[in-house]
Amino acid sequence: MSGPLTDLGAQIAQVSDIYARNYGIDRSGDWYLLKLQEEMGELTQAYLDATGRSRRPADDEAREALRREMADALGMLLLLARSEGVDLDAAVQEKWLSWLDKPVSA
Repeated sequence: MSGPLTDLGAQIAQVSDIYARNYGIDRSGDWYLLKLQEEMGELTQAYLDATGRSRRPADDEAREALRREMADALGMLLLLARSEGVDLDAAVQEKWLSWLDKPVSA
C-alpha cells in the first residue's frame, strides 16, 4: 500500500542514506529504534523548554526547537517503520481512522 506516510518515509530515507554515507553511520540492527529513542529524549527536553519547565526561557527559539524535534522524531519513526516493513498508512487506518466509520455511542 502506498500513501502519504509511505511517500514521506521514502523521501526521508533518501536523506537518511545521504547522512549515513556522509558520516559513515552503520544503521543495521536496532539503530532505528535507538535513534527514535534518542529523538524522543530531545523532543521531551524541547517540550519542557517550550512550556517553561526548564531553566531555558520559553520563547520563540524554544518553540522552534520543539518544532524541529517533532520533525526529527517523526522522521525516525518513519524510518523505523520502513526498516521493519510496517505500512504505517495501513496501520494508522486500522488503528485510528477506522473509528471514524463506527457509530458514536452515547
